[in-house]
Amino acid sequence: NCYSQEKYIPQSTNFAEFAIYEAITDFADNCRLFKQDSIFYITTLDTLKHYTLQRNQGTLEWICDSIYANLFVINIIPSINKLFYFPDAVVGSKGKLPSRYVIVKGKLFYWDDDDYPLTEETLSVLKKYDALTDMIHDRVLPETVISDSKEIAFYYFCRNNLLKHKRAVSSKSAGYYRPPKLKCGN
Repeated sequence: NCYSQEKYIPQSTNFAEFAIYEAITDFADNCRLFKQDSIFYITTLDTLKHYTLQRNQGTLEWICDSIYANLFVINIIPSINKLFYFPDAVVGSKGKLPSRYVIVKGKLFYWDDDDYPLTEETLSVLKKYDALTDMIHDRVLPETVISDSKEIAFYYFCRNNLLKHKRAVSSKSAGYYRPPKLKCGN
């Protein structure tokens, strides 16, 4: 889980993992958001759908008007909240806490991988970066901050060629603005 100054390309042929490492590499080297935080959460979007607000029988509704089956999206989200740490999130568990991470230039990037169990090393790193909070502390639920103004980096990859990708930065979620144009071909 180290980062070198050269582009890191994982040995795995895992499609999503390759795209994640490509996005992290570009983000660390080229995106202004990298300097603004020290912990980032990675999510993936397998099928991008675009929504528009439309009037339907007098009410406004978000309607899916486009599906971009040729795009795979990686979101790099500055961490606002700590992760809820439930008692069943133990070493070897899957899907209880993010189980994958990489540290790039001293900054933590983590993501969920339901096929990869939580390791002692990952748990230790999440604790070291103070990324965890007990679900209930002194009988009080922790505060959760929701920020509509926080910007996120979105990486749009051509599904048929992961080396073709574009970055967009927005405070809107992917799918609520038009994605950048990519020539993915067939």
